[in-house]
Amino acid sequence: MASVSTGSEPSAAPRAQGPRPLIGLDLLRFGAACLVMLYHLACTAWMVPSSEAAVLVGSPIPFPTLLPVSAQGWVGVQMFFVISGYVIAYSASNASASRFLTGRILRLMPGVWFCATVSFGLALLFFPDSVWILLERYVRTLILFPVPRWIDGVYWTLGIEIVFYALVYLLLCLNRFERLEPVIMAVGVISALAWLLAAAPVFPDLDRIISTRIAKLVLVTHGCHFALGVLLWSAARQGLTVTRMAALAVCLTGAFLQIRYDAGFVGASLGLDRSPAMPWLLYAGFMGLFCLSIRVNAALTDIAPGLGRRFRDLGLATYPLYLLHTFVGALTMRFLSAHGLPPAADLAGGVLVAVAASLVVSRRVEPPLRARLGLAVETVGTKLRSRGLVLGALTR
Repeated sequence: MASVSTGSEPSAAPRAQGPRPLIGLDLLRFGAACLVMLYHLACTAWMVPSSEAAVLVGSPIPFPTLLPVSAQGWVGVQMFFVISGYVIAYSASNASASRFLTGRILRLMPGVWFCATVSFGLALLFFPDSVWILLERYVRTLILFPVPRWIDGVYWTLGIEIVFYALVYLLLCLNRFERLEPVIMAVGVISALAWLLAAAPVFPDLDRIISTRIAKLVLVTHGCHFALGVLLWSAARQGLTVTRMAALAVCLTGAFLQIRYDAGFVGASLGLDRSPAMPWLLYAGFMGLFCLSIRVNAALTDIAPGLGRRFRDLGLATYPLYLLHTFVGALTMRFLSAHGLPPAADLAGGVLVAVAASLVVSRRVEPPLRARLGLAVETVGTKLRSRGLVLGALTR
């Protein structure tokens, strides 16, 4: 999922636009997290008995009328990747390699450590697996091991994000950040071309191959989504050029083809319609709102300056919401259902409790953990610098 900035987590607005919060971005990433939450709580929790959500809910609570949207909520992940491309380009544009690396560590790890610990504790109570199996998954999650299984399936996206961060970090280390756009453009075009070839009848099995975990980790699967974010960031700063428009068109085509494959895979798994129409519509609407939010952000913050802080709180809560919603939301639904509440109230309660929990984590838990981790990183960096090691630059 997309994560922004470092330390005290300033606004997601590009600095070229001043200190204004980017209200639309905060709302869009919160909306993307809600789509993923709806997919797990209102779809897989009763349609996929082997899913974490189904095990936690216990007795299935069906929501057939929501399926046209809830069964497509997985597309929120692709939206996260676009946002990540934009936000990471912004963050890195004003950072040294060491500052960028430190910021990514401080942004990712406190949330992972806390949320994974909560999920592990609840899994011990409600999952049928042995303590040792759950402990192994917990440890794999704590260290962000790149291949499954983790304590919760949602962690699959973090390994992909880290590969993207690593590519940006490498460019910063080489003092070649100005090459970010062409490098990520190349990644996006390669990804898009792979999906175009997979759509051709002469390569009937290619779509499955470029959807494996290895393909995901080398950005072949989702590189087109990350590239869209970076290209939109470049266009916002420097304007649209013929090259950028062509690259955007190619990457957008690849993005829609990738979504089509996922729609077919999920539809077949759930025994539902395999048409990509609804996820395409959701993704297209997201892209339109994304571009619009960049264009009108200054006017919007001038008209309603107080909105920035409120929506920023929602944006910051997106990360713990993504990591916690399955366990917190599903167990809330289980509790409410056991006390005789109707399905609609169960789902509403699960969503509200998950959102409330994520706000508590982002406001009260993550900041002190991040501060302590920052002190630890600074201490280690000081010791390394005193010994003349290159890695001492980590905290500069």
